[in-house]
Amino acid sequence: MSVTAFVLLAAVCAADRATQFEVRVYDGEPVRGSFETMGAGGTLTFADGKAISGGDWYCMRRTPGVLPPWPREPHVELTNGDRIRGVIASADGDSLRLAVAWPGVPDQILQFPISSVRVTWLRSGPPDAEPAWLAGPRKRDVILSRNGDLTLGALMAIDVSKSQVRFQADGKDRELPLSKVSAVAFNTDLARVRRPKGPYYRLVLTDGTRLSVTALTFDQRLWTAQTLFKESIKIPADRIVAIDVEQGKAAYLSDVKPEKYEYQSFDGENRSWVADRNAIGQAMRLKTPEGESTFDRGVGLHAECRITYPLGGKFRRFESLVGLDAESGVRGDAILEITVDGKSIELPARGRLTQSGGAIALKVDVAGAKQLTIAVGPGNGGIVHDIVNLAVARLIP
Repeated sequence: MSVTAFVLLAAVCAADRATQFEVRVYDGEPVRGSFETMGAGGTLTFADGKAISGGDWYCMRRTPGVLPPWPREPHVELTNGDRIRGVIASADGDSLRLAVAWPGVPDQILQFPISSVRVTWLRSGPPDAEPAWLAGPRKRDVILSRNGDLTLGALMAIDVSKSQVRFQADGKDRELPLSKVSAVAFNTDLARVRRPKGPYYRLVLTDGTRLSVTALTFDQRLWTAQTLFKESIKIPADRIVAIDVEQGKAAYLSDVKPEKYEYQSFDGENRSWVADRNAIGQAMRLKTPEGESTFDRGVGLHAECRITYPLGGKFRRFESLVGLDAESGVRGDAILEITVDGKSIELPARGRLTQSGGAIALKVDVAGAKQLTIAVGPGNGGIVHDIVNLAVARLIP
């Protein structure tokens, strides 16, 4: 075999591996395989000729693969939770422009209204636990210097050509060298959360990027997406590891208001359930056979709690990947119990959750049911590390 032929064969094999996905559908078992195209309406065409209409699926995951952690490198975080890795090209009082780069496609610039940007990290981002200056409401922009100093004001510009960050503070125009600025967090009073009215897609990329898009197609080589701000972006085939349909027919459990929540306190502490984070407010992480994954959606619970959700007979099944948090629950040992309309559901491993046992994949029949109750109790030992994640918990109609 010639070198040229070998390279071509390797490229074809790599492209095929890049499009191996598990696609979850509303009716029937997940479909696994290599798909060739994705049409404008979300229709997937597979290599064997099988097709899945856009309205028939709600989630796809690369196989094998893991969901990477959120970016730590320079990136922007939007008010809707998106996190896009890239380098600031420029910013002013109205918009921010981010340069994104992936091998195989020319560098691209994405533009975001300032009102949609929560924070931009010019250097490495923080650990999962948010610093206090970022977590609370802000009536002014906050500029974080590399030495840890905080300056309150109003951003005028991030001028890359002059290596300056210009802002107003105390009624005066000021500036800082770009090299001395770590992050800029924006006035929360002016923030606006952008979400389309109907279904849209949320992408997870290999570099940790989370990006919401209103349209998505695939032509065997590139993904072409339209951002929430009507800009087109090209993404190499092997960069997307997960796609979820947001605001579709499936309901995330974290978006459903519980009917009742109970926590049995021993030392006067008051632990609540947490939406889309673990029980102590950090990113949800679970160990899977493929490696550690970071999840963006789910419900965080702590041992000695019970939470009940109204179903109203509208759903057919409940799905989730449940386990102890891979970091905060590393020494935990908990018992999961699920009841549907008062009837206890038999769970894998009898609901025992340990790090060595790994996460449990749940698929619970709730057809016609009115209530779903989830309880977490202690296993062996204390409950301090019994931090349980119900990752990608969904109710499927």
